Amino acid sequence: MKGSRWSVGAAGLLLLLLSVWQILAAAQGLQVTSLRSTVPPLTIVAPAGAANPSRPLVLIGHGFAGSGVVMRGFAFSLAHAGYVAVLWDFDGHGTNPRPLPGDALRGAALLDTAEAALAEVDAQGLGAPGRVAILGHSMGSGVALAFGQTHPETAATVAVSPVEQPVTPDLPRNLLLMAGRLEAPFVRNAGQLLAEAGGPGGDPAAGTGRKLVVVPGVEHVSILFSPAAHAAARDWLDAAFGLQPGARPYTDRRVAWYGLGVLGALLVATALGPAVAAPPSASAPGRPVWRRLAALIGGVLGATLLLWLAGSAGLGLRNLLGLLVGGYVMIWFGAAGLLSLTLLRVRPSWPSRRALLGGLLAFAALWLGVGLLGQRVWLPWLLIPRRLLLWPLGGLLLLPWFLAAGEAARDASPGGRLGWWLAYSAVLAGGLFLAVRLSPELGFLILVLPLLPAVLGLHALVAASHRGSWPFALSGALFTSWLFLAVFPLQ
Repeated sequence: MKGSRWSVGAAGLLLLLLSVWQILAAAQGLQVTSLRSTVPPLTIVAPAGAANPSRPLVLIGHGFAGSGVVMRGFAFSLAHAGYVAVLWDFDGHGTNPRPLPGDALRGAALLDTAEAALAEVDAQGLGAPGRVAILGHSMGSGVALAFGQTHPETAATVAVSPVEQPVTPDLPRNLLLMAGRLEAPFVRNAGQLLAEAGGPGGDPAAGTGRKLVVVPGVEHVSILFSPAAHAAARDWLDAAFGLQPGARPYTDRRVAWYGLGVLGALLVATALGPAVAAPPSASAPGRPVWRRLAALIGGVLGATLLLWLAGSAGLGLRNLLGLLVGGYVMIWFGAAGLLSLTLLRVRPSWPSRRALLGGLLAFAALWLGVGLLGQRVWLPWLLIPRRLLLWPLGGLLLLPWFLAAGEAARDASPGGRLGWWLAYSAVLAGGLFLAVRLSPELGFLILVLPLLPAVLGLHALVAASHRGSWPFALSGALFTSWLFLAVFPLQ
């Protein structure tokens, strides 16, 4: 049995190494330059040895709770096609320590960030008048649409999952609108923008092109990793600028290799977990499944209503703990956990040394295999100091919920753990959806809600080999707090 476990661990390690190799290989033939001292922080992705003003420059802006990292699929695809791609972190996002302005969800409010990015690359000797395009996703699409009108010399504008931002039949030039088939509100908005822009047609070579592309099978987040979306943007820019010298075929598959790496991390964690797992313990009597589930539901509903009442009394829910929306989420988790523990009538004992070790081991597996590996694919995982200082507080706030969920699912069978993951994921999603309905200023939670079950599922799989509530609670609180601090903007 032990030999089989180590074989699983070795297989997981091989998958991890293969994943890292393939993710790094995506940059082969490219020159990736990071400028962290600039405002905003920049990453320039260009064909190796060919970053010069003769190549068109493409500014790429991310959406709310994103960063330049999540836009690298577009950047790599365009750089392999001969373009110079410029990524940055908007105020309050990723590695940018400046707080996000209160009106930032309007495209024009962050326009100066895109202009500062262009000024910096101009100072680096890149870019030339008439050879600049801009691409933006969601919040960044508003910036792109505003930039294309404020700077009429912009040769092409690509708005992915576009927000409301007025356009005209003349500007922006060469407007490509793109939305995922599974994000119906953004498809409708893209259609309205296309009508405002004069309808489909025009000639990209003359700067009058207008087009809407609905990408099948993707929604607001997955569209960023869609090869079809990358190809649509590349083809549109080729129509505006012409094919670039040295262009090479490239399909961005880093997210698939990332998934393989996450699987490898799960296998390694599964192999190591039993070595420190506590011996099995008997389940507490007198707590049927329905009562445990009711306690979790009651805690979530109670937390939602308590914070709604606090908001009605004048507490600003959007900006708690200095995080836009994210501070609310962490406090909400804390309140939901404390109420759930009370309803469960749990008096948890202090964790044993083995439980602490198991929780830290599970956290390390998640931090490395899900987080650090994701640093190259979808999120800025290494926290800047202002974010890192909030991590202990975030862990303490999230600990009660994960302890309550761990107590509710304690000593469940593998099938039972799956059922409990589905149950508490649905409970949390339902509670946050209700919070948005009661407090519309939290509306951007809707965009990140689809990721919550996946995050909780990865944690449940890694923690499955560690018995008891404390390993589950410690690893879940530390990892999820770090993730929230990596994603939500500073306010």
